[in-house]
Amino acid sequence: MNEMKIRTILLDLLRSSDVSFTSALRECSGEDWEQLVRETNTHGITPLFYKSVQTSGISVPEEAGKKMHAAYLRAAEQNVRRYHCLGKVFAVCDGAGIPVIPLKGMYLAQHVYQDIALREMSDVDVLVRKKDLDAFESILAASGFMPMQQNKIPFLERGHHLRYVIDESGLLVEVHWDLMDPGDDVQIDIEALWERSKPLGYPGGCIRALSPEDLLLHLCVHLANHTFCLGLRGLYDLAMTIHVFMNVMDWNKLYDIAVTWNAVRALYVNLQLIAGLLDVQVSKEYLERVKPRDFEEQYMEISRELVFASYEPNNPVFSIMSEEDGGQKAGFMLKALFPSPRTIALKYPSVKNRFQVLLSYPLYYKDRMKKYWDVAWRLFLGSRQTVAEKEQHRKIKEVKKWLLSG
Repeated sequence: MNEMKIRTILLDLLRSSDVSFTSALRECSGEDWEQLVRETNTHGITPLFYKSVQTSGISVPEEAGKKMHAAYLRAAEQNVRRYHCLGKVFAVCDGAGIPVIPLKGMYLAQHVYQDIALREMSDVDVLVRKKDLDAFESILAASGFMPMQQNKIPFLERGHHLRYVIDESGLLVEVHWDLMDPGDDVQIDIEALWERSKPLGYPGGCIRALSPEDLLLHLCVHLANHTFCLGLRGLYDLAMTIHVFMNVMDWNKLYDIAVTWNAVRALYVNLQLIAGLLDVQVSKEYLERVKPRDFEEQYMEISRELVFASYEPNNPVFSIMSEEDGGQKAGFMLKALFPSPRTIALKYPSVKNRFQVLLSYPLYYKDRMKKYWDVAWRLFLGSRQTVAEKEQHRKIKEVKKWLLSG
């Protein structure tokens, strides 16, 4: 099965185009089904695919059926554990008067997809106020969670979240006090976001949800920040959010918030993507209103291409080699070769003091060599594939810089 046919089937799945979807599946061979399962895994939509296939009544080859069923059960089991474990944490927070907002998958699976087995997630993201971090950490610790960073200071100064893990299940929780790093061009008015949030039904009213506008815009910024490497699942999150909140979404407020966040470009490109790929109904008048003045069609073409691409978005070799400005290139090389102690502390959260930071430098160089030596060598030899990857990385950098700067 060629790439375009696979893409069409996946898009029909997410558009709920039942007739064309089932018709295409009936023509699939066993090898085609194997390809489809691999692609749905890549895009994080295998549980959705499995449920749609089950509903259609189509006969599925045994091996492909087993893989889909296993992915569905795995997502269901993992998410049941996540909701059970975090539900207890939320209940304690609610009783203690500590506001918490579940973010992204934790909120979407239950309140947007309305079936926690259908939305895969690798971790749980929550938002708390910075002043409540210590209290929230204590509640997590009482539930068995351990911090992944021994020294919080570099994260508090340069980052926007801390990470905690519980050994018995490997459940990872990212605790955010902001949604972007301090130096990013996109800057979010966190207090205004809290003021617009709504109670989620806990007795104390402390467990809250983002407003529909903040939810949609945060998802747009998140996808832009990851240059669409989350694949079709990220776009489907947007489509489902619009579907669920269509009647209460204040589109004028959405645009005003995007202006405040400096995120109009991210909003526009994502809305265009879901309108074009998933047939989400967004008025042409609204799209024209939010269209950035400096928009170029190449940004849309590259973004659309990246939704279906498989790549590593933060490869330092490509970052250095694709940089045309000599000063910037030298700066990237210096940072890669001589990272600051704070950078080492961020990369290896288990280090506790300056001495351990110094001891971590050999490990840093070993990890870098192991991960990137092969691609650097292939690039030096002029490998066509690697040169093409470098060019793709240059495009990614260009479109990401544009998306997140206005």
